Amino acid sequence: MKRYLVSIIFITAALMLAYGQKSGRDKRGAAAQKSCFTKEARELAERTAKVWQEPDPGYDPVLGYNPQQGPRTGAPPVNPDGLARPVICVANAKPEKGPGTTPKFYCSVAGVVDEDGELVRYKVKPHFKGQSREKRNGEVYGEFLSSRFSKALGFFADDEWVVDVTCQDCEKSLNKPFQGTSFTPFQPAAGIELALGKGIDVDCNDEDYGALSTSLAKLLQSGAPRAEIDAFKLWLAFIDHGDTKASNQKFTCLKSRKNADGTRRCEPGQAVFYVSDMGSTFGYSSSSESKARLRTWKGKDPIRVSGGQCVANARSVGDTAVTEAGRQLLARGLQRLLDEERRNKLITRVFRASRNQERDQSPEEWTAEFERKAATIINARCSN
Repeated sequence: MKRYLVSIIFITAALMLAYGQKSGRDKRGAAAQKSCFTKEARELAERTAKVWQEPDPGYDPVLGYNPQQGPRTGAPPVNPDGLARPVICVANAKPEKGPGTTPKFYCSVAGVVDEDGELVRYKVKPHFKGQSREKRNGEVYGEFLSSRFSKALGFFADDEWVVDVTCQDCEKSLNKPFQGTSFTPFQPAAGIELALGKGIDVDCNDEDYGALSTSLAKLLQSGAPRAEIDAFKLWLAFIDHGDTKASNQKFTCLKSRKNADGTRRCEPGQAVFYVSDMGSTFGYSSSSESKARLRTWKGKDPIRVSGGQCVANARSVGDTAVTEAGRQLLARGLQRLLDEERRNKLITRVFRASRNQERDQSPEEWTAEFERKAATIINARCSN
């Protein structure tokens, strides 16, 4: 009997050990398959990531790409006015709930694949409280506007479109239920997003984000150009970026390669730090339907000058002092946009492509406030 019990215990222990080893291999294999970044790659990104680069002079913020290069893989087609054509997609597997507070779903279009042959996965933000002018989700429009203008100025952003989306089975991929209305397969003027690059997390833990103030301070201490950091802070004040919790800012790699062990490394100079969730912009509010409203954005000055000292009116960025070099960097970009507005109504056309006029003020009224805010930065002078 004793020998029998000993045998049972031995066999059970062996099975448990074998299962544990297999489970560990499965986890490591899954992590390698997803090509996660190493701890060293993450630490390097926190010291060297860029927040700005010289913008592509051919980038058209109305279309969302440089016409000489064409749109990115998976981008919804747009007409010459920048209006996206309707998308018909099918649901992806339901994701984790995630840190966001607004409902979203995920889907793909048959035949639309990336460079690895995998289906391109769209993140879709619907109008989860209803389609009336008063209930539409302002995050859809704020993300579109912030993305297009950020890229035109040299800052980094995910790619965004406002699209009529039809997805018969996407209710099953909702991460949160709708509020006060029911899900329907046709979702007009929804927001479609494609991520900028590969988030720099470790062991596929999805922790690719970083707090604004501490991340910017570390980059500055590690040698990042002060002018670029200051211009970034000033731009966040310009767009009124309000939802600044850590999970809304990310460290991302634009170009990376796999290591021999299946992990991933970021190519030199390709790590960036940016706002990955720009929904609470162009008029910050805690309620989704009040975001990206002209009445909320209007009248807020992005810069404050007193005795030659300049301060960016940005939230959660830590030191808000702005140098003259930082002001000039952003001012040059804004002046280019103003010049294009006089030449071909570029700014107005971006506002029109956003479709925000379907629930708020006209593109011309939005442009007037954009020009006013830009003038506060262009005309300021900073001695600090």
